[in-house]
Amino acid sequence: MITVDVFLRKFVGATLGGASEISGMVFAMATAMAYPYVLLDRANIRIDVMYSRLSPKLRAFLDFAAMIAVAYFGWMLSSSVYGLFSKSWKSGAHSVGVVQIPLWIPQSIWVFGIILFTATAVFLCLYSLAGLLRRDWPLVNRIAGIPSIDETIEEETHIDDAPSVASEAAADNEEHR
Repeated sequence: MITVDVFLRKFVGATLGGASEISGMVFAMATAMAYPYVLLDRANIRIDVMYSRLSPKLRAFLDFAAMIAVAYFGWMLSSSVYGLFSKSWKSGAHSVGVVQIPLWIPQSIWVFGIILFTATAVFLCLYSLAGLLRRDWPLVNRIAGIPSIDETIEEETHIDDAPSVASEAAADNEEHR
């Protein structure tokens, strides 16, 4: 939509109207919906200068503490965005752009994503706590910790185990020789 709007402005001198308004809302909703995935994938940015030098037990406790902080942040964020959604719903607020979208529509999806993020963080806190109580430090790290260098390299260089079309063709050529 943005691309079409840019081309229209450049070559036709017209605009779709509301493209930036709608794309901003879609971006906010998509970002909020991605937070739980990022949390589960342990893909959030962290600083680990000292972390890798600590004992597995201490790292597990720090991972648990960090997950509690994330859950608390999610709770505070959920409360805030729900309050905004509630005000928009009650007042019948609309966006100020050309499209005049009722704000409760994109905000409801946004709130859902933030609440899902918070629920995911709470679940990971409980799962991490279970690992701590069992003294399973590697489990806590897999749930709430920072991926190791080896895990990161494996994920980034992972080659699908299924044979590719090119390798199957090469195998067929070998059989015919």
